[in-house]
Amino acid sequence: MKFKRFFLFMVAGVIAFAGCKSSTGEAPQAETIKNVKVETISDGVVQNAMTLNGKIKEKSLTALSFRVGGPLAKLNVKQGDYVRAGQVIAEIDQRDYQLQLATTKAQFEQIEGEYQRYKQLIEQKKIPENTFEKIKSGYLMTKTAFENAQNQLLDTELKAPFSGYIYEKFVENYQTVGAGTPIVSIIDNSHLEVVVSVSESQLNRVKSDKKSYVNVANAGIQQLPVQLLSVSEKAMQDGLYEVKFSFENKNELKVAPGMTAEVHIFCQTDANQLSVAQTAIFHEDTSTYVWIYNTANSKVEKRSVKIDLDGTQGRVNIASGLNSGEQVVTAGVHYLVEGQKVKPLKTPSVTNIGGLL
Repeated sequence: MKFKRFFLFMVAGVIAFAGCKSSTGEAPQAETIKNVKVETISDGVVQNAMTLNGKIKEKSLTALSFRVGGPLAKLNVKQGDYVRAGQVIAEIDQRDYQLQLATTKAQFEQIEGEYQRYKQLIEQKKIPENTFEKIKSGYLMTKTAFENAQNQLLDTELKAPFSGYIYEKFVENYQTVGAGTPIVSIIDNSHLEVVVSVSESQLNRVKSDKKSYVNVANAGIQQLPVQLLSVSEKAMQDGLYEVKFSFENKNELKVAPGMTAEVHIFCQTDANQLSVAQTAIFHEDTSTYVWIYNTANSKVEKRSVKIDLDGTQGRVNIASGLNSGEQVVTAGVHYLVEGQKVKPLKTPSVTNIGGLL
């Protein structure tokens, strides 16, 4: 009898233990709580700056050519030479043009004398009007030919239209060239340009540029002021808009066309506009979101936002979707799900660098 009661007691214990297990046969697991970084949105944190990458470009690159043709007598420059405005770059053999000038000069001087005599006669009304008109017409034609010969002789010298550097040489000395044949190309480096590309969403911000600076690492240039030069009104094939900034190329600068540059633009920004850390932003399909931390239940909820401006220092401006005082998750946003419970990390103290302690 005692054994029977003991057996029944053991069976009841086993049944009671089995009833404590889940229907799946596994013990229930505790809810996973992730540690996250959060940021409180504040009206005082307004991002009104942008950083854009671009290239240094010369103010102008011009190909120079003669207005007359002939064999080159002198080519006074080579690639890389610096020339000043008005300096003679190349010369065409002048012999044919000197002969032409001498011939037209003699013809002009001869008919000019006749013109002056006939002019006195017409004033005295001693010759018909049509006779004087023929003499006058011949006089003007020879005068034009003489002046043209003078200009052509002057055009045998190719002069620099502005100060700059010889970028490329297209011909060799003693080569016969025609009028309009490119001889050299010259770069105007008195002012340089920084060319950047911006998206449609950034276009209006750039147009409201208040002050801008350029950094050129390879030239040792930091925070050099630049002026907004132009903003294209039509997008390029890649959908971006070309923006140009200019600055004076002073003698001490070591910057050259083709160098990579970084432009910092400070723009007009709405006073009540908010910003958030770049790491808080994530995208799904064609929409942009952030995770809002709900302090009441310690859970996160997904919120759609619109970005107004990509800024500097890892921040972006928010056009809509956030309110001042709300808390936003700024790290690990790709590993959260709707309604997940999280725990904000404490901000490390000044003496606890990196929050490792």
